[in-house]
Amino acid sequence: MASGRENGFKYRSELDGASREGHPAVRINPEKGDTDIIDMKTDLEYRPYEEILNIQTGKLRELMKGPWQQAPGFVHRLKDAGLTVDDLCDPGDIMKFPILRKSDLPSIQAAAPPFGGMITVPPGKLRRMYSSPGPIYDPDGHLASYYRWERAFAACGFSEGDIVLNCFSYHLTPAGAMFEEGANNLGCAVIPAGIGNSEIQVSVAAHLKANAYVGLPSYLKVLLEKAEETGLSLPFEKAFVIAEKLPESLRTEFQEENGIHVRQGYGTAEVGAIAYECEEGFGMHLDPTVLVEVLDPETHAPAPAGTPGEVVVTPFNPVNALLRFATGDLSSVTMEPCPCGRKSPRLTGILGRVDQVTKVRGLFVHPGQIAEVMAEFVEIERFRAVIVRERAMDDMTVEVETGKPLAAHTLETASGRLKEVLKLGVRVVRVEPGTIPDDATAIDDRRKWD
Repeated sequence: MASGRENGFKYRSELDGASREGHPAVRINPEKGDTDIIDMKTDLEYRPYEEILNIQTGKLRELMKGPWQQAPGFVHRLKDAGLTVDDLCDPGDIMKFPILRKSDLPSIQAAAPPFGGMITVPPGKLRRMYSSPGPIYDPDGHLASYYRWERAFAACGFSEGDIVLNCFSYHLTPAGAMFEEGANNLGCAVIPAGIGNSEIQVSVAAHLKANAYVGLPSYLKVLLEKAEETGLSLPFEKAFVIAEKLPESLRTEFQEENGIHVRQGYGTAEVGAIAYECEEGFGMHLDPTVLVEVLDPETHAPAPAGTPGEVVVTPFNPVNALLRFATGDLSSVTMEPCPCGRKSPRLTGILGRVDQVTKVRGLFVHPGQIAEVMAEFVEIERFRAVIVRERAMDDMTVEVETGKPLAAHTLETASGRLKEVLKLGVRVVRVEPGTIPDDATAIDDRRKWD
């Protein structure tokens, strides 16, 4: 088996193919004198997206012809679909290939343990093996950058010499190790804190002068509150948060009250980095080392820009053959140019899970979309969307509870914002407090189909 160095940096530099001269750069493993670097101005993510897609397609063909042929589960998937690598000629051809659903991994791995025939090396040749809820068993191969978080951290401002408090678990799941790998590759020192024991963590972070944080946004708030209780000062200057929703109000609190520059990212245990915010902070750029599709959950056709769809990804990983891995997460994509100069599309956020989606008048509606709009109105304490079907037409009304009566223009504004987000005409009406039951779902679908 090739060394981690050969499988890692050679693989990355072939994919990137970027010029390395005359621009600011982030060196990977600088203490080892490595020459492979991420050039933050000529990196692949700054190229036209059509060019990125063509490079990705070429890399995917190499993997399908080469290392992935050693994964029997992958070989069987293609054979069952009646396809070969020669069916992948241009970026659009990816649609011909079958989707591998995350929800199917437990049964696939149970039928062909331990990894469903998807890895290209014997299990004993892996670096680590993990177990995530499902259960899903995740391999970790000998690559210098298996999970590829370096771009995300660099976009957040992480750089050589930073001291990072890593507040993700190192127990059985890959989160702690994957984020440590990315930080180390940028030349950062890492405090492997995990989650819990907040008072001790505050003391350690203060003593060791940790200037960067990686973890949940809610846990960052816990640490800041604990520091205030104990009279200690946390020296955090930057924070990369992930794995739960970051409300803009909380980001503003971190940045304005605590002076912490906060950016967020998106990834999974199986894939690693998928998308991340840049310095502009408006949407998450697609990482160029993973091919990302956003697909209509019903037809599996590409979802139009601004329309929610399922995130389906293909990482260029020579160890784990995850072709068209359907995450089950729902997002939408924007193709609008970003002032930062990166050319890749951006995910507008993770709206929730595909299995929570409802179709209204031919369009998908997710509770997270409604909640996001309702959060803009501080007067609204609770809400419920009610869908009925009258005269063969769907009709959706959003009921809201407030402590005081709402002005008509506020209801009209809320209705207009929902129309912008959902692309549907929606009425917003105030109901008396107590009307919405405590156990009510965000979407109450009352349509009758008989």
